Amino acid sequence: MLNVMLVDDDVPMIKYLTKLISWESLGLRLAATANSGESAMQIFHETQLDLVITDIGMPQMDGLELVAQLKALKPELQVVFLTCHEEFHYARKAVQLDAVDYLIKDELTSEQLDESLRKAIQLLTEAKNQIEDIVYKQDLIKNKDLLKQTYFQQLLTTSSATEMLSYGKRLGINWGHSHFLMAIGSFHRASVYKQYRFEDMNLLLYAAGNIANELSLQSQQQVTLFSDADGQLICVYNYHPNLSLNTTTLFKDYLLSLRELIKQYLKMDVFLHYGTPFKGVEGIRANYKTMKMWQKSSFYEDDTFGAIKLLEIPLWNVNHSLEEQWDRITEAVKDATTNGITQSLCDLETFVREERMESGMFLAACSHRIRLIELEAKHKSEETFHSCLLRCKRLKESLELISCKLEELHAASMHMAIDKKPKLQQIDRYITDHLAENISMVDIADYLFLNPSYFSRYFKQETGVNFVDYYHQFKMKIACGLLKEKQYNIEMIALKLGYMERTYFSRIFKKYVGVSPKHYK
Repeated sequence: MLNVMLVDDDVPMIKYLTKLISWESLGLRLAATANSGESAMQIFHETQLDLVITDIGMPQMDGLELVAQLKALKPELQVVFLTCHEEFHYARKAVQLDAVDYLIKDELTSEQLDESLRKAIQLLTEAKNQIEDIVYKQDLIKNKDLLKQTYFQQLLTTSSATEMLSYGKRLGINWGHSHFLMAIGSFHRASVYKQYRFEDMNLLLYAAGNIANELSLQSQQQVTLFSDADGQLICVYNYHPNLSLNTTTLFKDYLLSLRELIKQYLKMDVFLHYGTPFKGVEGIRANYKTMKMWQKSSFYEDDTFGAIKLLEIPLWNVNHSLEEQWDRITEAVKDATTNGITQSLCDLETFVREERMESGMFLAACSHRIRLIELEAKHKSEETFHSCLLRCKRLKESLELISCKLEELHAASMHMAIDKKPKLQQIDRYITDHLAENISMVDIADYLFLNPSYFSRYFKQETGVNFVDYYHQFKMKIACGLLKEKQYNIEMIALKLGYMERTYFSRIFKKYVGVSPKHYK
């Protein structure tokens, strides 16, 4: 039902209007009546109104002034003017105020009022549809990137080509041709590390999407950029076969331009590799799967752009450990120069290339050892870094990213070695002497004869972390050493370190080390 307000200083006229037609049969509800412009304004603020029928000639605030104010507050409001005056200038003003109709009281019939109201209902329906359309488009623009990601995931699971093409059109993806080419790519993680925060990855993908859209418009090629669940770039090129054009070359040129523009505007390198042509939107799923398999098998390749080559599935070595190599890297981090880090990473690369270690195992092992170095340096583990490391697609990329992190940890380690103040040394000794106890910040403050509040501020200022994190990191470092020795089971180690429950100890261990005690052992 649409809400209507009648406004007239002539009370009998309002009573006449209420009985002149069947309001409810038109889908209208008489929600309010008013005898002046001022009272109509007050009712308008209290009631949701769709249509106002008002007299023009009223004292103080006439109908024209009233409607001007109402329209300023609610432009889609529909208005029918009702008056005894027939002068043209009134009608002209009513037209300027976008009125539905201008009716003369003395000549008013039920048919006239019915016709005007039907016209108002039609205009209200059209206005409502326009508003809904605008809201839908605004929501679409606002959430388009997320909707495109969802759409791509549906392309990988839904077999109905007709359904997916129809849904794509609603997102502005008009794949009207029969043939496709695809490319897969990712940001060089080390270049992300140097320029941005890892938390900015989604924003970078959004920016890359905007660059790709602009380039598609300029090149007049139907290329759509998606991002998958792993934060990778997926380019889909839709085209009509043309014997006079080499579409693969056109797509290659587009990707080269995209790569250069991303480097120019985002200051980042990007890997991009393209596949072979295929027919039908349903082929996207199979080609995406092939590309992902190729990525995994090409971990030890050094190219950053080109055609996807059909590689044999490699025989990964899953028996080798990186403990010896990472022990040398860990010692290098503690040294006074970075030369040792560079050399030890070169040795690691040589070893891994020779042994052809499975990429997932290699990245997981590196992430694990970096967490231990972070623990040693009292450096809070950056989860977004480890997430990026585990998603690296090339050995060179991962080693460059690791090098950046190790240089950072090396600086933190040197700072701790140089600036370990006597009071902090006292704190370390106190924790060591009371390993089997569950001590608190208040215990330490009492030991140092300091106010707990002052101690909390002092500790954070000197170490850069709060006491609880420092305390657990200190104990987890000892726990790692005890687990390596393999003299004690996990329950005994937990008790030695003051953790009465194994589950709680395991939760704390995983938080600061990155893996469970059982997995570490």
